[in-house]
Amino acid sequence: EKEPKLVDFGLAQPVDAEQEEYGAVWGTPYYIAPEKVQHHKETFLSDMYSLAGTLYHALTQHVPFEAPTVEEVVAAHIHTPLTPPHLVRPEISVPTSEAITRAMAKDPAERFQSYEEFRMALEAARSQYLVNRFVRHQPPPSEPRSKTGKLRGWFRR
Repeated sequence: EKEPKLVDFGLAQPVDAEQEEYGAVWGTPYYIAPEKVQHHKETFLSDMYSLAGTLYHALTQHVPFEAPTVEEVVAAHIHTPLTPPHLVRPEISVPTSEAITRAMAKDPAERFQSYEEFRMALEAARSQYLVNRFVRHQPPPSEPRSKTGKLRGWFRR
């Protein structure tokens, strides 16, 4: 396929079954879902959170939560409200920001309930952005000039 793919390379390494520890948390600290850190049940919504965190980083040029230590970064995923992307970079549209923020909700029940729903929100944000950028900002069509106005323009040449 010729479609771009967005992935988190933080775990791109082989893991031996013997290396796994009971209760160990696997994930990239900058994108890890709160429920994963708290050893709650993980679902595709945990991966959606991580995907949204990766999108956040790609669009804002900042990780969702910054702190001096890994422990503080991980704790921020649980306790610190997310700064909406459009407040970090004003050129990000509010609908795009809202979609990413919702996908990164602390409570999985508040996230989109399917990837299709998340994708549709991002596509709607993109469509709205394109309309705002290319349709609404077009100069209004000029009014047709009268024959007298056309003649005046011709004589001014």
